[in-house]
Amino acid sequence: MPILLLSGGVESATLLHEERRSEDLRALFIDYGQRAARPERAAAVALCEATSTPLTILSLRGLGKALAPPGAWRPHVPLPARNLLAVSVAANYALALKARGVLVGLQRDDRGHREGAQPFIAALADTLAALGLELETPYRNLSKAGVVARGRALGVDYAATYSCLLGRRVPCGRCPQCRSRAQALAFSP
Repeated sequence: MPILLLSGGVESATLLHEERRSEDLRALFIDYGQRAARPERAAAVALCEATSTPLTILSLRGLGKALAPPGAWRPHVPLPARNLLAVSVAANYALALKARGVLVGLQRDDRGHREGAQPFIAALADTLAALGLELETPYRNLSKAGVVARGRALGVDYAATYSCLLGRRVPCGRCPQCRSRAQALAFSP
């Protein structure tokens, strides 16, 4: 049984559809205080309902608030090492459920930041392996458009996903996530 970190975005939605036939797949949504937590959570719930996948929602909102610099402008993501936190929490959940590992929808375009870079992912994979778990990142060599092409073949409804960094009810269309999503949806076959 794998544990899928489900953000409600393009990559994790595609991975959910691809892995939904896996025996006992479980999804985990983590609210770590990100601005878009509410619409991301709603997308995760809708995606899991559509695929009949059990979803656990975990709130770490207080942690996100505690680690944000006091009085400073709060970026869209209050935790600079959120992938480290998310994978660690998912690994603990996997151990509790005796799951085989953790699935993460990282793709090739994520390599531009430290937490998506190969050395970081390799170190996380080694850490999970020491716990007897696998870290699976099946999209690591695909572009976002490649992930979308794969998802379209699986019948993913990308209208049910949410990717805007600002967390508005209607996505802004201008933030980096909205732009990369629009490009991927436009350029994939």
